[in-house]
Amino acid sequence: MEKIKYTLTLDDCRDYVKYQRKIPRLKKYVFKQFMPLIILFVLIILFSLAMEISFFFKAFHYVSGEYAMSFSELLKTDFSALLLEGIADHFWNMNLPILLIWAVIFCTAWFISKNDIFHAESSKIYKGLKNQSLDIEITPQEDGLYCKGKNVSALYKWKDILDIYDTKKSYLAYVGESSALIIPKRAFPQQEESESFYNYVNDKLNSK
Repeated sequence: MEKIKYTLTLDDCRDYVKYQRKIPRLKKYVFKQFMPLIILFVLIILFSLAMEISFFFKAFHYVSGEYAMSFSELLKTDFSALLLEGIADHFWNMNLPILLIWAVIFCTAWFISKNDIFHAESSKIYKGLKNQSLDIEITPQEDGLYCKGKNVSALYKWKDILDIYDTKKSYLAYVGESSALIIPKRAFPQQEESESFYNYVNDKLNSK
């Protein structure tokens, strides 16, 4: 196949970052970034629950000793129902503020990641590419995609390319968990050439 030459723009980087959020594999990657918050929340709730259970058994032990009643006998009294109701209310009232604070933190982090970070990440990628080379030349070869810029060049073998995605404006050939070669469709003079390139790469990846 012929060489593909193009110049990357900020709009290309925005399209790349925007489409990343639609890929199931990368959704899991993004979700992992929030795992520490989720784990912390679960640990706090479990710790609080353990404290309530401990208090429950201590209360039963104290009352059974005072009134010389067995555990099974206490369960049949109104005391057990009142104690369980009190513990449930205490557990909920104590953890409600934690739940609300965690929800605010999580929603804020999620909102920032979907908005401000989107623009910041797009600009960061564009500046990084600008320091290397915005003028790209890609040559499809039998063993992979040869990518050449002003200051860099690399051969991405088929076995190292994870997958390729067809977006509205570009093709994204992922060479890492969250990094890809951005190949704008405008780089192809004809739509047939664009589709031919995509099918060629896709066939190579499927035959690995």
